[in-house]
Amino acid sequence: MAKHQCPNCHSPISLSYLLFSKYTTQYRCVKCSALMASNRRRKITGLTLAFFSAFLFSLTNSHIQNPLLTVLVIFIVFISILWLVPNQVELVDEQSKA
Repeated sequence: MAKHQCPNCHSPISLSYLLFSKYTTQYRCVKCSALMASNRRRKITGLTLAFFSAFLFSLTNSHIQNPLLTVLVIFIVFISILWLVPNQVELVDEQSKA
C-alpha cells in the first residue's frame, strides 16, 4: 500500500505534487478525477521541516566545509521525511466550491 495515494481510488500521488506544489494548490487524481488538497498534517509537516532544515543547516555547516554538499544533505533529509509522513491529502467537496 502506498503512503501517498488517492483517498477515493487508491492510485499513487506523485512526489512532484508533494515537493513543488503550494499548500493551496489542489490536485486532481489521474485515474478517478477526484479533487484533493493538502490537509493540516501536510502544513504542519512542511513548517516543521522548514525549521528543522534551518537548524540542521547551521549545525552541519560547521562540520561540512562545502556549503553545496550541506544543502544537498539537508535536501535529501527533507525529501525523505516529507515522503515518510502519510495521509497528507484529503478529498475536496466539489459541490461546495461551485
